[in-house]
Amino acid sequence: MIDNLEIIKPLLNFENEGDFYMLYVFKRKKDQPEGERDNHQSVRTIKTYCIESIDHLERRYDEIKQLCEMFKARAYIHVQKQNHKDVSLNMMVELAQRIQSGQTNQKGLFDSVVGQIKTSEKRWIVDVDMKDEDVLMKIITIINKFCRPFVTKSENHFHRSDGTVEITYDYVPKVIEVIPTKSGYHVITERFDVMEFKKTFLGKDVPDIQKKNPTLLYYPNSLD
Repeated sequence: MIDNLEIIKPLLNFENEGDFYMLYVFKRKKDQPEGERDNHQSVRTIKTYCIESIDHLERRYDEIKQLCEMFKARAYIHVQKQNHKDVSLNMMVELAQRIQSGQTNQKGLFDSVVGQIKTSEKRWIVDVDMKDEDVLMKIITIINKFCRPFVTKSENHFHRSDGTVEITYDYVPKVIEVIPTKSGYHVITERFDVMEFKKTFLGKDVPDIQKKNPTLLYYPNSLD
């Protein structure tokens, strides 16, 4: 069992009316017994939630865990915030375009729009698919110290004995948090220079960078 609730809660902020984060309870084909996989979709959504506050998440959390245990599913949550006003405006545009093109069945309109529009937080996930802390720390160091942009937090002056001054800079880290997963880690980051990141691996396997994917919230005992 993996429970990342307390790690994820500080990543969620609800500054404006209508802010929310999408949460999904997914049943994945690869998690099911061999005999049940043939007629199973690669990912089947059991339930979705628009999380509108920390209190909302906490009130629904027992239900979310129960669904995961019952269906042998996983709970994932986006750490990129969206807003109901933005979604509503885009739904109106999408609805008009669908009707104009002759599409009268609007099932899934909300989910479709939520999946397409830009989020108000630019957070990425670097998927480290191994339980190796040395590799994890290397990736964090590369992102923070060797990939643009570099945002200066402070400037330090050191006076040498020869009278010259050495200036060093402290930079705001781009890695925000590390989320444990079943097979490794999700490194939550601000945007960074992907090309510089890839160069440091010198042709070796580069971790997958997911720019609009959710991260693991809960992995149930029923899947262990």
